Amino acid sequence: MYNLFTVLNSAYMPFGKIWINSLYKNVNLEQINKIFILDTGLKQDELGFLKTFDKVEIVVSDLAEERTSNASTRESIWLQHVLRKTKYFRKVLKNSSEDTPLIMVDSDCCFLGDFFHLLDKETDVLVCNRSYKEEDNWIASFFVANNSNNGKLFMDAWIRRMRQLMKEKPERGWFESHSLNLIINELKHQNSDIKISDVYTKNIACEELTMFDKNTKIIHLKGTSNKTNFQERINRFKQFVDTNEYLKE
Repeated sequence: MYNLFTVLNSAYMPFGKIWINSLYKNVNLEQINKIFILDTGLKQDELGFLKTFDKVEIVVSDLAEERTSNASTRESIWLQHVLRKTKYFRKVLKNSSEDTPLIMVDSDCCFLGDFFHLLDKETDVLVCNRSYKEEDNWIASFFVANNSNNGKLFMDAWIRRMRQLMKEKPERGWFESHSLNLIINELKHQNSDIKISDVYTKNIACEELTMFDKNTKIIHLKGTSNKTNFQERINRFKQFVDTNEYLKE
């Protein structure tokens, strides 16, 4: 069995509805133990809706911000939510059963079918390979910690590298995925004992229409230049998937 983890606030609740409704409709729930949702600014009625799903456990954070923003804005609100993801994933991993892998899936994803057969349990962590992109080979939209101890060590290294990157290049605006790439390459160069393997974007976090196929199990309604254009993001895969059906439930 697996535990799932995501981060959600009020602004992202349309995605949250797609995430939870598609999960319950399209995925074998017998494979899931708990669904941890980190609350970074949800309203009471939204919390009430999420709690109607029997496996959901709300995780309280130190942020209560209902809004979002684009990544590039000064004092980015979006970034404040993103920075909590690794911090609280690590906390949930520490407090969960050591025998239950923890999967991080971004809240702007939509589940199309079972994906557990794609996950190698013999490795410590699984990272999402997006090597068709020029800059970074991995993206932080999907991440798995199979081994609790080495998973925590990896998270500690990732968080440290992210903080370092924020000091070195604060003008970036984007830190999470780039720091993930940096720490993966550093650990591999150091011949670390942490076993790192890949899962592939086209299967479990597909964000490009040209990569969508019958083996795609999760689509990622990722923001591009304008993260706040939710309607464009929700309808991006409309020729393949009617994501709006999950907003009606």
